[in-house]
Amino acid sequence: MELLESRSIFSPATGFIQRGGFQWTCNPYLGCTFGCTYCYAAFLPQNRQPAEQWGRWLVAKKNAVTLAHRQAKKVAGQAVYMSSVTDPYLPAERTLMLSRGILEAMLPFQPRLVVQTRGPLVVRDIDVLQDYRHLRVNVSIPTDSEAIRRRFEPKAPPLDQRWMALGQLQAAGLAVGICVTPTLPIQNVTEFVKKLTHFAPDVLVCQNFHDAGGRFGADTGPAAWQLLSEFGWNDTHYRQFVDRLRGQTTVFEGAAGFFPPPGPTPQPTWACESRA
Repeated sequence: MELLESRSIFSPATGFIQRGGFQWTCNPYLGCTFGCTYCYAAFLPQNRQPAEQWGRWLVAKKNAVTLAHRQAKKVAGQAVYMSSVTDPYLPAERTLMLSRGILEAMLPFQPRLVVQTRGPLVVRDIDVLQDYRHLRVNVSIPTDSEAIRRRFEPKAPPLDQRWMALGQLQAAGLAVGICVTPTLPIQNVTEFVKKLTHFAPDVLVCQNFHDAGGRFGADTGPAAWQLLSEFGWNDTHYRQFVDRLRGQTTVFEGAAGFFPPPGPTPQPTWACESRA
């Protein structure tokens, strides 16, 4: 792992994150040791390493917390996505505590915050997350099968640990999202639909594999496409799953599912006038 002295910790949102309504992204790390075969971030131009090396390197912004205390005022009340090109709860976070420090720094300024992770370590910070007034924690649950999960994301946390984390977050009164993104092959569609529906997350989003069509930017790696082919999973299977799920609950697809939590309810004009 490399340590980097960074110049900023909050970056203007771009792409689908900006289109979803976020003003800022926050990435305490560069790279990701979870190394998922399908990760679009491996193909982004800001990465220093070849896409084939994704998952084998990590850069920690060693001054991230100091920067957050210095810069958090600019995100006050605005929509922040944490994180867009890494996972804020990688194993390194257990000791570095950069994500926790950033959360503490932003807290007085109450941004509308989405934490995006597949790391069960997020439950460590429930005490801080509970003090945010406009927050959602999104957790990736891309399949129902641990065997399939291991093929696509061999270094990521097991699914049962993620489900446990979701349960703890929900029990703590936090809004949660489940991201079946990208949607990996599903072993038992009927039971997975039941489980997702019964859990009743605040937001449920699915997404088929992303194909940039050879364009420069975010894409899905060839290893993931090969695995899809091995499992015999295709667009028809994806559509059948989403249609089954949509018959039971509200489902967002793709970029439409990545939006900030609602902000304060605007006061009616008459309420403002009555105090004038």
